[in-house]
Amino acid sequence: MQKKVKDDIIGALHEFHDREFATGWAERFTPTPPRLELFRIILSELQSGIPEDGCVVELGIGPGYLAGHILHAMPKIRYIGVDFSQPMLDIARTRLHSYSARITYIQANLIQDDWAGMIYAPVNAVVSTWALHDLGSQQSVAKVYAKSAKTLAAGGVFLNGDFIKPEGTAHEFEPGRFGIERHLELLRKAGFRDPECLVLLEEEKKSPTPAQNYACFKGIK
Repeated sequence: MQKKVKDDIIGALHEFHDREFATGWAERFTPTPPRLELFRIILSELQSGIPEDGCVVELGIGPGYLAGHILHAMPKIRYIGVDFSQPMLDIARTRLHSYSARITYIQANLIQDDWAGMIYAPVNAVVSTWALHDLGSQQSVAKVYAKSAKTLAAGGVFLNGDFIKPEGTAHEFEPGRFGIERHLELLRKAGFRDPECLVLLEEEKKSPTPAQNYACFKGIK
């Protein structure tokens, strides 16, 4: 499912433009209980923080697991799923077919393309899970944070559940995985009010795998 960049670096390279790889990855990546806890936290923040008929944009919709969780629990929500992988968008479209009247799909590279310019509805929330670290650098994550802030309506919420580098580890992580405090700093610079880390899940410092150590960050426009 995952390949390390080097033997001593915690991280992964994916081939999401390859349909066979994307299909196999989606089949193996069914959410575990800790990952469902991240979904629960994101859903709770949306239910308490945006209108029940609001618009949610997901960056890196992937196979549609989080989208299905939110669309089922919030029956009036409108949803926009963004992904650079056409195979992943096809998988999500199939999985979420019963919600097709409420969901729009956009194929876009989060760094190179003007995905925000493709969205015309007022956006109440931007969410993402396990995606932005694959952009490969703090600078790229910062750009997405800034663009997300500009996309959101006043009072809108940003929620990013993603892999991080835990404080105090002796291991080297890929550049897209970095510490919690740096994420909060980038969110502040992007214009979010009082950014916070809501939770750190599957923390492992001594012998981490690429699937461990992920946090959920929140910012308000």
